[in-house]
Amino acid sequence: MKCTTVLLIKNEEENVPPLTADILDVYKEFNIDGEVLLVDDGSTDRTPAVCDELVAKNERVRVVHHGVNKGRSYAIRTGFLEAKGDVVIIMDGDRQYEPKQIPQFLAKIDEGYDVVTGWRHQRTDTFIRKFISKVYNKRIIQKRFGLNVKDQNSGFKAFRREKAVAMDFNPDGYKGLHRFILPLASLKGLKIAEIPIVHYARPSGKSYIKFYTVPFITLGDFSKFKKDHKEEMKAMRSRKDQGPR
Repeated sequence: MKCTTVLLIKNEEENVPPLTADILDVYKEFNIDGEVLLVDDGSTDRTPAVCDELVAKNERVRVVHHGVNKGRSYAIRTGFLEAKGDVVIIMDGDRQYEPKQIPQFLAKIDEGYDVVTGWRHQRTDTFIRKFISKVYNKRIIQKRFGLNVKDQNSGFKAFRREKAVAMDFNPDGYKGLHRFILPLASLKGLKIAEIPIVHYARPSGKSYIKFYTVPFITLGDFSKFKKDHKEEMKAMRSRKDQGPR
């Protein structure tokens, strides 16, 4: 199978059916051998039932239910482990991303990249969320990890499945390891590309991200990440100091 699109879902009962239908339409239009994997991360509305209904109607749709909310990072790990496609695309289930861009991600993977991440160049979020993201990308992702990436936390990414599994994305002990998924991929030697993507306003439901707590959570995780990957980061700095050969 070419592609598994993993939808990361929590309380998205109104968004999941149209988004799933849109992805399946893209598969059909572009002749992509793919599936949709719904990862229901402890939803408390009708989302679990809605997901089960979609699975019953289409053999190209599967679901994994987390009985309790484990968080985005665990939902991503479930997607990596349960996907059947050679390429795993992770996408938020809030309909802020455009399924018609899936072929662009696959084309970039076919060029030889292991990871393709979306850049929300015209992001629809609030000013404070965009400001925090800009600082984070400049001060940590670009400066501390040397990654030429403008939008680490975009919810639309593609990975070669075997590489994603091998990089050992283990959220245990973190509050949000997904905020360091690209640095982890880079430290593990994966080749990363970034492409501009569309970003829509959320049509229904609500975000659970609290902008006033995210910076503190991120700094705590950054401290643990540096300890866990001390030697790899040291090697990265050494290569950077030596420059091109």
